[in-house]
Amino acid sequence: MDSLRKPKLVREPENVPGPFYVAKGQCIICMLPVESAPELMGYHQDTSGTNANSHCYFKKQPTTPEEIALAVEIVNHACCGALRYCGSDPAIIDKILKGHNPDSVD
Repeated sequence: MDSLRKPKLVREPENVPGPFYVAKGQCIICMLPVESAPELMGYHQDTSGTNANSHCYFKKQPTTPEEIALAVEIVNHACCGALRYCGSDPAIIDKILKGHNPDSVD
């Protein structure tokens, strides 16, 4: 995988290390990422009854071209911009910058 740059935002603690991550406190639990890419995304359920700390997270970093394309797609289509990329791969950066959430590149 490509080299990492410093993330702009704090990561949710469940994210696996790597360039794709979900920013802490930013997920609004739309469930699109988890439903679209269950092999890459996990869901942390807040058990306090408020859902205040429920959120998605990257449980696996993409490794294959298909997984990378899927990760870029969910970054581009997540409704709140909580999914982010802090890697240095120019092709991935270009695809995210041309998508719906260009601010998701750190």
